[in-house]
Amino acid sequence: MRKMVFALSLLLFILPINILSCVVVFYKSEPLIYQVKHRSIVIYDRENQKVGFIPQISFRGKPQDFCVVVPTPTAPKLNLVSGNVFYDAEQLTAPEWSERGSGCLFSSDVVSQSSEDVGTSVEVINEKSLGIFDTVTLSASDPDSLVNWLNENGYSYSIQDKDIIDFYIQKGWFFTAMKIDSLAASGTPDYYYGYNVNPVIFRYSASAPIYPMHLASINAEDSTDLVVYVLSDSKMTFPGAKVEYANRIDDKEMEEIADLYPAFGGLIGQNRYLTKLRRTFSIMEMESDIEITPAANDREFKDIMFYGFSPLTDFIPLGIVVGILLIARFLWERKRKYQP
Repeated sequence: MRKMVFALSLLLFILPINILSCVVVFYKSEPLIYQVKHRSIVIYDRENQKVGFIPQISFRGKPQDFCVVVPTPTAPKLNLVSGNVFYDAEQLTAPEWSERGSGCLFSSDVVSQSSEDVGTSVEVINEKSLGIFDTVTLSASDPDSLVNWLNENGYSYSIQDKDIIDFYIQKGWFFTAMKIDSLAASGTPDYYYGYNVNPVIFRYSASAPIYPMHLASINAEDSTDLVVYVLSDSKMTFPGAKVEYANRIDDKEMEEIADLYPAFGGLIGQNRYLTKLRRTFSIMEMESDIEITPAANDREFKDIMFYGFSPLTDFIPLGIVVGILLIARFLWERKRKYQP
């Protein structure tokens, strides 16, 4: 039995593992996916109807096996952001510890910026190299043509996914596909990769931030954990979301964040309300997209984790309960003793 457990544990380390994040979807033939998590940062400028969207990208496996696709309602502009931005976001929104009893880097390597008619119902809007990624933004009027174009250009997509892709085509959305440049990723054996690459920010126009959860259902497991950090002018939410952090950032806090968490602080600007939202979705709950909307109130929330010994006052209720039980037992024993 112990040998079997050891063998299974070893397989988890040596087999390719995809860690999917946000609406990013990795495709490969017969994918071996053991964990699916989606984590992203959303910046919503309500006044100017602009959205900034940053998916976290990390994976383990062969670089040629992976592809990323992100749908957006309008053609996005892409730039790299600091690789520490998600670490900063997690540290900034982590629970506060209290003792008991006590009170962007930008890339300009553009391959093509003009639209190109590829002779089908697929149109290339833009191509760009970002870090180790080769990216291409497409529009399409037919899911079959889009899948065929992706496969012909080195992206492994299944025709079985065309119904989900058609869902976004019918809405007139754009598709940004990203794959690893094997030359940029050289130097590591191709049978094993462990990446946590610099994230990419997608900037586009939209009246509201929509999370394409329906696309994320491709290659999803029985359940999918979603974490979204939202920067906006008010507290934000989506159906069924648990608020893990909500805070309006004042000028003093802004200075502290810029000093302690510069990667995340550089994203804030005038969007001073930060909300951290989490929800676990079953596969049956991923049939539609999620709209991130203003919450009913702007009440702030910070989780607090207590450590150390509890003060004596914490034991008073327990002492009362124990005392009542001891008295009841004493009276019951006394009554039984004197019964004839």
